[in-house]
Amino acid sequence: FNDLIANYAGISYAAWSKSNSAISAANDVAPPFKALTGPNTTLAFKNPASAYDLVARLYSGYKSTSAMTVLSFGYDDRDWAQEQMKQLQPKSTWQWITLTACVTRPTCWGGGMFTDEQGNGLLVVTTEVLDDNHLSGTLDAHEYLHAIQQNQMGRPTVWPEESGWPPSWYREGQATFAQNASIYYQSFDLYLKNRKSISSDLYRDSTFTSDWIQEFFVVNQPSSWFNKYPSWRQYDLGAMLVEVLTALKGPGSTMEIWKLMGTGQTFNQAFEKVYGTSFDKALPVISKAIALQLGKS
Repeated sequence: FNDLIANYAGISYAAWSKSNSAISAANDVAPPFKALTGPNTTLAFKNPASAYDLVARLYSGYKSTSAMTVLSFGYDDRDWAQEQMKQLQPKSTWQWITLTACVTRPTCWGGGMFTDEQGNGLLVVTTEVLDDNHLSGTLDAHEYLHAIQQNQMGRPTVWPEESGWPPSWYREGQATFAQNASIYYQSFDLYLKNRKSISSDLYRDSTFTSDWIQEFFVVNQPSSWFNKYPSWRQYDLGAMLVEVLTALKGPGSTMEIWKLMGTGQTFNQAFEKVYGTSFDKALPVISKAIALQLGKS
């Protein structure tokens, strides 16, 4: 972390380059999965397994569940999808499908990943909105990254998450970083283009100074934290923090945090073990480096 601020301009390239090297060197493949596709649904991204394999290689050696179902649906199949999820994972928040993921046709967007107490995974993707995220494989990569995260914890997903889990900005930030680093690992220009498009608010708005960023990254988030910040900051700003950590020690280091927390360590203990300094000490440096990348002080 000592020369991070001086070298802030090279963070993106270092993170992309280490990701490219990790994927190129690995031959991991994602385990086979069962596909459940709605009767009126056409897949937006035709070969999701290719995205899963890239993420498996990016985080080589860190496994996802070997019992995974992929549930794909558009708006016309949302009731069918909710019934499938209810049957597969009755203790999950299956109402999420019609209450959050797919409330209206224009907002039937994104996906989710759920793990039950037996370690069965359910990866859910919507196919209604045909934007770049749904057509390029980045959504599939994002959700599969959550499968690897959850498998390191060795227990069912809970919502809202408890303090034994990494902060939400780390969970979503890592998945957002990974979707770009995996799908665009062969082109730094495309990686940068997609990183910029995801983070456009951060570049445009003068609010995001190093002090604001430092205040945002709370490890044990009270419910008031979620009311204070727009949810997308967990994704775009979280991804910039994970990008910094990847630039320093490679992609595997950021998944090691999950593995250590799965053994009972706190986020702060795991961070210090992996990066050799406390999160509290590293945070002002990381925040300043992110602010400088955004053209802020």
